[in-house]
Amino acid sequence: MALHSLFRYLLRCWRGAVVAALVMVLTACQTFQPPAVDQVRFVPGQIPNRIIPEPKIKYLVRQDGYEYCARITGIPVTPTSRPMACAFWNTRRKECTIVTPQETGYNYLGHELRHCFEGSFHD
Repeated sequence: MALHSLFRYLLRCWRGAVVAALVMVLTACQTFQPPAVDQVRFVPGQIPNRIIPEPKIKYLVRQDGYEYCARITGIPVTPTSRPMACAFWNTRRKECTIVTPQETGYNYLGHELRHCFEGSFHD
């Protein structure tokens, strides 16, 4: 009988730990804030002020998107950080290429599209 009671006690403790961990994870997700530059509505600048007046946009979805963008941006992939998307442009050809991994969000696409108009606005 004591073994059964011990098992029930351990099961309750384990459930409590799982619930506590879940609450901490969900709280962390709710408190994440995007960079200030992405919290305002983006309106492309006047054509003379753009890095490319009317860019031709290419969008590449890559299996190795994180690693590819790490090479492009110089931001390393670490256990706690990785470049979520990147953009590079050719002003002579008036082209801008946005690269993301297979799963991404609209906020990353919008941020990189802004680079196509403004260049390195946060460097």
